[in-house]
Amino acid sequence: MYVPALAGGMTLILTSCKLVGPDHSVPKSEGASTYKNAYGEFSSRMDKRWWRVFGDGKLNSLMADLEKGNFDLRAAEARRNQAYASLGVDRSRLAPQVLSDASATRNRESENGRGGAGGGMPETYYTQYGVGMSLGYELDLWGRVRRIVEAGTANAEAAEVSVDQVKLSLQAQLARSYFALRFLDSEAAVLNEALGTRKESLDLAKERFDGGKSSELDVARAEAELAATRAQLVAIQSPRASLENAIAVLAGRNASNFSIAADPIAGKAPNVPAGSPMQLLGRRPDVFTAERKLAASSAKIGVAEADFYPRISLIGTGGLSSIDSSTFLKRSSSEFSIGPQVDLPLFQGLRRKADFALAKAQHEEALANYQQTVLTAFADVENALAARRGANNEVAAQNDSIAAAKKSFDLSNVRYKEGVSSYLEVVDSQRELLNAQRSEVQARGRSFEATVLLIQALGGGFSK
Repeated sequence: MYVPALAGGMTLILTSCKLVGPDHSVPKSEGASTYKNAYGEFSSRMDKRWWRVFGDGKLNSLMADLEKGNFDLRAAEARRNQAYASLGVDRSRLAPQVLSDASATRNRESENGRGGAGGGMPETYYTQYGVGMSLGYELDLWGRVRRIVEAGTANAEAAEVSVDQVKLSLQAQLARSYFALRFLDSEAAVLNEALGTRKESLDLAKERFDGGKSSELDVARAEAELAATRAQLVAIQSPRASLENAIAVLAGRNASNFSIAADPIAGKAPNVPAGSPMQLLGRRPDVFTAERKLAASSAKIGVAEADFYPRISLIGTGGLSSIDSSTFLKRSSSEFSIGPQVDLPLFQGLRRKADFALAKAQHEEALANYQQTVLTAFADVENALAARRGANNEVAAQNDSIAAAKKSFDLSNVRYKEGVSSYLEVVDSQRELLNAQRSEVQARGRSFEATVLLIQALGGGFSK
């Protein structure tokens, strides 16, 4: 019957309690009106399934596998669940702790327990019946418990967003690996086309040699170019296999049972608007996570400061106790005690001062980490924008180079057929054309990679 009255009194007391320690506020950061490497229209939103902008069905399927089967993502979700469970423990401190117990014990008193003379007392047996309830509650006069809950809440929110951060990182890694593999397929397609051209050149060299129009050296050179092109094609197989295995792991699949059929990419990377720098901090999960960790460290300063003050708790016990079962439930068997308990921090070898200094130093570290995360976020976007622009410009330049190299090859081939030039001209023009074609494929690959990095830098589909 004492519990409701106590709870009501506690509520009244807590409404007038003061929280010690600093209140958290988000630090101001240096802003910008626009990205220096940006171009095109702005966009404030991005689809959570951002990879669909590439229009690749296989990539969509792999992303679905990642969300269902990636074990790093499962581990992040488990850490989030741990954080919320820990928060539940912290919140339980706000409520009274009520315990109950019941017992029925058979006892024997020592024959030497009274009177001091051995054997002076007969054996005494009795049964002790008991049932009780105890209540303990810390009066949060200085906000120590509420600061603990505040820190736990911030940590749980950070863990929640960390799942989005891990997911975005894994998704971006998968997309980059996937496009790297696809562009190796595109290089393989270029090399296979070059193999056909070199076989034709070898046939031409043999025909001219058999007709006495050229030396055997031309045939040897044609055979060397054909073999070199085959070697380049073989060299692509190992990195492609590594990428395929990496994708299998990201998708939660066994690499031994996983394969991706060759499929070159012919198109350009889609244009992804960067939006405004003012929107960035609300779109990056790592920034939000760092801010929540900063909030938790701020609350912990309040916990450490509250430890300088007395800690007051209400302690109450009550129940029934009797050695006779017939009187056990009577009023005469009731017992209770209730009253405050005060813990005074008199002397602990400067421990509380050290705890307070530690909490402040940890807050300074969290603040520096937050500010560094913000700066890194802007740099990531600028780097991705610059990389995408550079790659797109290179693609345009390489297309011009391919056109010129193809013209050069056609002319040198005609000149060689007519006996006007040596086979060296054909070899040189073939190499120039192949190099230009492979460089164009690689530049397009870098454009796709930069687009994925830009999406990741912008926070993907996250928004707090």
